[in-house]
Amino acid sequence: MSSSSESLVTIEEKTTKEYYWLRWLKYLLLSAICNGALWGLALTYLKKTPPTFTSELIIHVAGGSPGVSVNLPSIGQANTSSGTSFGAHSDPRENYKLMATNASVLKIAAESLKISESEFGKPKIELINNTTLLLLEVNAPDPQVAESKAWALYHAFYQRLNVLRSQEQEERDKAVQQILEDTRVKLTEAQNKLSGYKLQSGFNSSEQIKDLIDNMGNLQAELIEAISQYRQNNDSLQQLATTLRLSPQKAADALVLQTDQEFQKILTEYTDATTILTNLLPSRGHNYPDVVEARQKQQASLEALLQRGQKLLGIPVEQLSLERLILDNSNGSGVKRGDLFIQLVKTNADLKGLEGQIAILKEQIEDQKAKLNVLTAKETIHDNLDRNLQIAQAVFASTLTKIDLSKGDPFASFPMIQIIEEPTLPAEPSAPKPKLVLAGAFVGSLFVTGGLTLLWWREPLLKISKQIVKKAIE
Repeated sequence: MSSSSESLVTIEEKTTKEYYWLRWLKYLLLSAICNGALWGLALTYLKKTPPTFTSELIIHVAGGSPGVSVNLPSIGQANTSSGTSFGAHSDPRENYKLMATNASVLKIAAESLKISESEFGKPKIELINNTTLLLLEVNAPDPQVAESKAWALYHAFYQRLNVLRSQEQEERDKAVQQILEDTRVKLTEAQNKLSGYKLQSGFNSSEQIKDLIDNMGNLQAELIEAISQYRQNNDSLQQLATTLRLSPQKAADALVLQTDQEFQKILTEYTDATTILTNLLPSRGHNYPDVVEARQKQQASLEALLQRGQKLLGIPVEQLSLERLILDNSNGSGVKRGDLFIQLVKTNADLKGLEGQIAILKEQIEDQKAKLNVLTAKETIHDNLDRNLQIAQAVFASTLTKIDLSKGDPFASFPMIQIIEEPTLPAEPSAPKPKLVLAGAFVGSLFVTGGLTLLWWREPLLKISKQIVKKAIE
C-alpha cells in the first residue's frame, strides 16, 4: 500500500512538471512572437518610410496701421485713417491661415517651382498663442526642396495680398467722391437741425440746469437733516413709550384728564373714600355701617370718574385703563410722571411736524427733478445736435484731407506682414524619427512582456488566494 502511494505521488509530480514545462514553452513562444512582430513593424516602418524634411517660416502680422491725424480748428482732432477692419473678437491671422492654404495661393507657389499642386502639398500653419505670429511648415523629401517650397509659399501669399489690396483700393477710389458728397449733405442737414431746434425750444444755456441742481442739493441736504432729526425723535418716542408703557395718544388722554378740574375733584373724592375704606377694614367687618357708607362713596366716585373720563376722551373707559391714565400727585411721583407724559406728547407732535416737513421736501425735490428732466432733455437734444454738427464738420474736413493725402490705408483690411524667421534649411528629417519609434517599440515590449508575466502567474496567485481565504474561513 505504501509503495503504490509513493508511485502515485511520483507520477503526479512528473505530470505537474511536464504541465509547467509545456506552459512555460507556450508563454515563451507567445512572447517571442509578439515582441518579434512589434519590433518587426517598427524596423519595417523605419526602413520603408521615406524621410520627410520640414522647413519652418515665421511671419509677423501687424496689428494696426499708422494713418494720418489732422487738427481741425474749433473742432478737435480728426483721424483720416480708415483703420483696421478687425475687432477685439476677430484675429486677422485666421484669415491669413485660410488664404495661405487656399488653392489659388498653392497653385501660384507650385507654378513658381514648376511642379504640380499635389506634389507641392498642403502646408501646415499654426497660430502662436498670445502673439501676432504665424508659423508655416512645408514638407518635402529633400531639405533644399523644403526650403524652396517655403519661399515659394511666402512669395505667392504676399503676391495674393497685394492683389487683394489693389482691388480694395480701386473700390475705395470709386466710392470716395460719393462719400464726399454724402458728407456735404449730412453737414448741411446738421446745421439746419441745430438752428431749427434753437428757435423752437428756447433753451438758453447750461446755467439754468446748474442753478436747478444747486437748489436740489440744498433741498436734499435739508431732507437728510430732517430725516436724521426724525429718527432721533422717533427713538426718543419709542424709549418714552416703553418706559411709560403708554402710547402717545394715551399720554395725551392722561394730560386731558389732568387738566380737567371736575375730573380732579371727583378723583379727590374717590381717593378720600378709598383711604377711609382702607383704614376701616382692618378693625371692622364689611357690614359695619361706616364701612358700607365708605364703600358706597368709593363706588359712586368711581362711576363718576368713568363717566367723566368717557365724556372727556370720547371713548369708553375701564377702571384699569383709567388708573394708568391718572397722574396722582399725592406722593410727588405723579409730577415726574406727568413731565414724562408731556415730553412724550411733545415728542410725538414734533415727530408729526417732521413727517410733514419731510413730505414737503420730498415733493419739492420731485418737482425740481421734473424740471431738471425737462431741461436735461432739452440740453441733451441740443448737445446731440451740436455734437452731430461737429462730427459732420470733422468728417467732411477729414474726408477732404484723406483725398489730398493718402486716399485711405492699404493695410486696413489686410494687415502688413513681415518675416521674423526666414525659411529654415532642415538638417534632420522630421519624419520618421528613429529614436521615437524605437522608444515606442521598447515600451510596447515592456507592456507585452509584463502582460504575459501576469498571465503566467495567474494560476499560482489564484491558488494562494484560495488557500488564504480557506484558512481565514477555518
